[in-house]
Amino acid sequence: MNRPWKEWRGFLPGTALQWWGAVPLSIFLYRWWQYVEVGTPDWIMYNCHVTMVLLSAGMLAGIPLLIRVASIWLVIGVPMWLIDAWVIQELWIASIVSHLGGCLLGLYAVRQVGVTGTSWGAATLWFLGWQMVTRWTTDPALNVNLAHSPHQLFQSWFNSYWAFWPACALAILLLTWSVERGLLKALVRAEAS
Repeated sequence: MNRPWKEWRGFLPGTALQWWGAVPLSIFLYRWWQYVEVGTPDWIMYNCHVTMVLLSAGMLAGIPLLIRVASIWLVIGVPMWLIDAWVIQELWIASIVSHLGGCLLGLYAVRQVGVTGTSWGAATLWFLGWQMVTRWTTDPALNVNLAHSPHQLFQSWFNSYWAFWPACALAILLLTWSVERGLLKALVRAEAS
């Protein structure tokens, strides 16, 4: 499903894909405003939120790699968000819109540009880089993007953050590879039918 640039359907300036790019940016801005209102602006630094900006940029500017990376993370983000909501026993309507809506937008966009099977590396680097940015810029108590300590479900497994980080990096690599493989298979099946 690696289509040459000329063959990508519906990916010319002013197309529906490009116009839909404003939606993830709107969701991000709404979430940012919500977090400022409740006094937790650092929460906007979570990968799931910033990935909405990445998706928006990819859709608006016509950059397929950004769409692919964002789509991989938006798919990964849904089960992670559900686990986190279960652990903290909290679920906001805006969070449902952000995570499920973002995932659906990502799936729509990646279907338009195709999946190469090679974007998982960029998706892995994206998260690990963003994780370090949030380590330097967010409150350690919030543990945004697991940048300061393991998730509370796994804290007893590791004696330090740097013992956890290689396992986290490996898990991220496996997740991004698996999700892109799944997207590739799903899109091939969808085009065959």
